[in-house]
Amino acid sequence: MMSNEYRIFPVFVTVNVCAEYTKNSFGAKDILSKTNTNMKPCDMKKGFYYVYNLMPDFSKFPPHLPCGSYKIVTTVSYHSDRTYVLELYGKIKDKPVDWRKIPKKIWDRK
Repeated sequence: MMSNEYRIFPVFVTVNVCAEYTKNSFGAKDILSKTNTNMKPCDMKKGFYYVYNLMPDFSKFPPHLPCGSYKIVTTVSYHSDRTYVLELYGKIKDKPVDWRKIPKKIWDRK
């Protein structure tokens, strides 16, 4: 994010969410099993879903992502019909020298 605008990051990916979840890509299955959620990515039905206290396993992510604010736009389609659009916002900050010494209360926010 620069000048209060998000810029396009040159990464575009098309995946089958259920197949990637089953393969546990990026540790997605492990993340959801440790998170407070009622979502089952391979069995989505009409209704309300929640996810909170989501903390990914960063060891499964690329090691040199640039620090900054990011917006990830996910478009989910069934055949050629757009089902929904999900916008995720987050920040990548410098990792502390010893990240294991971060106070526990930061990880337990609700």
